[in-house]
Amino acid sequence: MGVYQEKMIPRWAGILVLALAFLVLFEPWFLGVRELFREEGFYAVLAAEFSPDSPVVTAHGVAIRNAYPLYPALTALLNRGLGLEMELALRLLSVIMVAASAVVVYIAAASERSSRAGLAAAAMYLGTNLMLEKAVDGDPATMNAFLLLAAQLLFFQFGVRRTNWSMGWIWSLALLSLGFLCGGFKVVLLFVFPMFFFRRPLSVKSKFRKAGFPVGIAILAVTILLWGLPHWLTGRVVQPEALWFSWIPLSDYLLKLLYFPFDFALRLLPWTLIAWIPFCVALQALDETPILSRYLRTLAISTLALLWLLPDNDPRDLIFLLGPLSILVGINYELAMRRYGNRLRKALVLCEYFLIAAAVAIGAGCFVPEDFLSNFMSLSLSSGFSDSFHYRLFAMFAAALLLLLAIYVHCGRKSRALWLMLLCTSMGMGIFFWTVLQPYRAQEREKRDFGAEIANRLRGESVQTLYKSNILDLYGELYYAGVKVRKLQEPFRLPAEEKTVYLLGTEFPQMPDRVWVNLLPADYSYRKHRLGLWKGELRRPESGEFSPEAEPAAP
Repeated sequence: MGVYQEKMIPRWAGILVLALAFLVLFEPWFLGVRELFREEGFYAVLAAEFSPDSPVVTAHGVAIRNAYPLYPALTALLNRGLGLEMELALRLLSVIMVAASAVVVYIAAASERSSRAGLAAAAMYLGTNLMLEKAVDGDPATMNAFLLLAAQLLFFQFGVRRTNWSMGWIWSLALLSLGFLCGGFKVVLLFVFPMFFFRRPLSVKSKFRKAGFPVGIAILAVTILLWGLPHWLTGRVVQPEALWFSWIPLSDYLLKLLYFPFDFALRLLPWTLIAWIPFCVALQALDETPILSRYLRTLAISTLALLWLLPDNDPRDLIFLLGPLSILVGINYELAMRRYGNRLRKALVLCEYFLIAAAVAIGAGCFVPEDFLSNFMSLSLSSGFSDSFHYRLFAMFAAALLLLLAIYVHCGRKSRALWLMLLCTSMGMGIFFWTVLQPYRAQEREKRDFGAEIANRLRGESVQTLYKSNILDLYGELYYAGVKVRKLQEPFRLPAEEKTVYLLGTEFPQMPDRVWVNLLPADYSYRKHRLGLWKGELRRPESGEFSPEAEPAAP
């Protein structure tokens, strides 16, 4: 068997390919189509209520003790400053952070080895199933990952490579302070935890005496103090369970330990094929940059172990692993291809099959009746969106593009760069996602319809504030209502000075000082919870009882 050789592509061409792949995978022009999803409603409210004058992050007027201001502040800048819709502002910020991290990954790998190493590393960072699934949501996870990775790389660059440990501590801890303002104690823990496993010449025990260490610690401490002091002064002490994870039953924890490795491997697809490369002992013996590789391996392994062993964490936390792992794959890529390239390219046939299957699925989805599809899969929404001429034209173009990618991968299995073939597969995943899954999900209008219903019931009313009792959070739903919302811990804490108040709750307000009228139908329910929109007017002093027509029956 001959030595595996890849066709080199110019650096400028590789960067253009990465830019094209980024647009195909994340399609910024479609980011705002879907309504606020899950936690996005929470972050939308944080951004809507964010004020530079207040150090406390609030949602519906309640201080959130485990929320951090950087992501809501930047979202508010895009939303209020540039006029972007909230859905687009939340998700665009997340996607921008993906691009910024990919640039950092490229620079780190290319400066250490070659442009091909940088291209392979950036392609892996952009192209995993994890990134396609999670990075298109409005969430601070990608910003957290960017700030943590930048802090870790600057720590190595100034401390280990330039032996200027003072600057290494100052720059890394300054970036870590920004990471804290975005992701909180989670980011700090992920920076500190790997240090317990550093060995010579990476050991930091003797570096704590450098002049920059107390300066960096002071920056981080002041940042945490400025965030936490308003909470502590108001008695909202941050509890340990509010920092990152929550405890789960022992049976669920053991199950998580079992499926975690398989879940991680699936989320790395299709790059699972080469993600093992940096941990091959045979390749480590030939590594030309063993110190950086050891540093990155320590970051990756310790972070993976921590995420694996913690009781409960979000799948988005796996994004913290992608930076160090992608750089490791990039700097070991050429050596691995010379040794294992002939074996690895045989697995590309699976990529061909996937691209062909995705093309067939898109084509079939345009013409197969919904009743027939429902026999094979559970459809919670209608597939009627695929009946329009414009969608079918777009879908057939996407299917043809997938077939062309399959042909390209097939023809390039012998000599074309493996990273490029895997990136083509990732692009195929992105095409399928934006052609089928995203239009299907974009039909969801539950939150928008609820918000529109509330806004319609309040139309014509002089509403300054809508109060909600201790019910479902309904962040996304009430954001679409377009009114100022304040949460009450107890109904009797309604402001007595307001002549007319509006209260959203599950029960009839037990406050006889007001006359209450339900603006919603008596049997109205949302997510299996009966809700009422109560308008309460203060009684006139001479009035002693409710008017019969104004008092509805309590639910």
